[in-house]
Amino acid sequence: CVRTYSVDFGLDRVPDIARKFGLKVLLGLWVSSHADRTKFQINTGISLAQRFPDVVRAVIVGNEALLRGEVSPDMLGDHIRNVKSRVPVLVTYADVWEFWLRHRELAAAVDFVTIHILPYWEDDPIAASKAADHVDAIRKRVVASFPGQEVVIGEVGWPSAGRMRGGALPSPANQARVIA
Repeated sequence: CVRTYSVDFGLDRVPDIARKFGLKVLLGLWVSSHADRTKFQINTGISLAQRFPDVVRAVIVGNEALLRGEVSPDMLGDHIRNVKSRVPVLVTYADVWEFWLRHRELAAAVDFVTIHILPYWEDDPIAASKAADHVDAIRKRVVASFPGQEVVIGEVGWPSAGRMRGGALPSPANQARVIA
């Protein structure tokens, strides 16, 4: 399965290419404060999901748009419901787990909840040695917060380079430790 984050810059070709290789696609639509670009993303994404329902497993209406502060929860919910009413596949939204807990009302608009758990980038960074336990604990916390709804981890990771944040050291060795 391949996940995209937008449908511009040639990424609208991914479903057709994925079909040729027997892959599925989580089709991402980049929702932002630019209404015309968001409209293009939504319209193109709807068209692709309608054209490739055998390939597109789900449409992800926005990636961390709330985290970036580019849209309101109400506007995001409207976008999600609009897409959901027009595609024959599942629909979700992806954001860091804290924003799902802050905006629980969005769960009613999606078919499943997609969370990002990024221990290094947390407000209180987590050491690599504790990252796996952190991911497990956060997923359980989110699952408990949305009973009866599937929760999918859309992103998890660790940087191979960069500055130390608290006890979180980016390095190839720590990246391997976290991902393994």
